[in-house]
Amino acid sequence: MAVATSTPVSLAARVRLRDHQVAAAKAVASHSATKARLDVVRARRAKVIEKQDALVEAASAEVEAAIAGVAATMGVEVAAEVLGLTKAEVRRIAKDNR
Repeated sequence: MAVATSTPVSLAARVRLRDHQVAAAKAVASHSATKARLDVVRARRAKVIEKQDALVEAASAEVEAAIAGVAATMGVEVAAEVLGLTKAEVRRIAKDNR
């Protein structure tokens, strides 16, 4: 709400106010544009991470299948010793991969 004053506002003050309003509008527009760019980059990053997570999961399944194969071939005790795992880990992995 504008308050009426008896002293007129100088032309220089009006120019400064207008310049400030223009600068403020540009700053807000810049913020909006950079925020939108950040949102796009984050969405792209999420897709990449999702694909990489799927690759890691597939590789992990392959490792577990290989451990189960070693256990089936050599037995749980020898597999645990050779692979540096506990017998419980080898048993669990072998059971999960039947």
